[in-house]
Amino acid sequence: MIRKTGLEIKKAIIQQLKKKDCSLRELETKVNTNYLTIRAHCRELEFFGFLEMKQMPTNKRNGRPFTNVSLTNAGKTLQIK
Repeated sequence: MIRKTGLEIKKAIIQQLKKKDCSLRELETKVNTNYLTIRAHCRELEFFGFLEMKQMPTNKRNGRPFTNVSLTNAGKTLQIK
């Protein structure tokens, strides 16, 4: 099994968020990487100003809190090759 590099994971996160805002759990399944890895890369991208993470109080389906991730204007204009 070949491991994804950090750059590949970040690219996949940004590509998914360009389609629509997601929770960390949704990104976990769409990027096919574990939750802690997704959270760490999202925090790094947030530090550089490409995305924003918001803690939401409850999920409509199960009533549990979750983290919603969305792109900032800088992230939306980012060109990915």
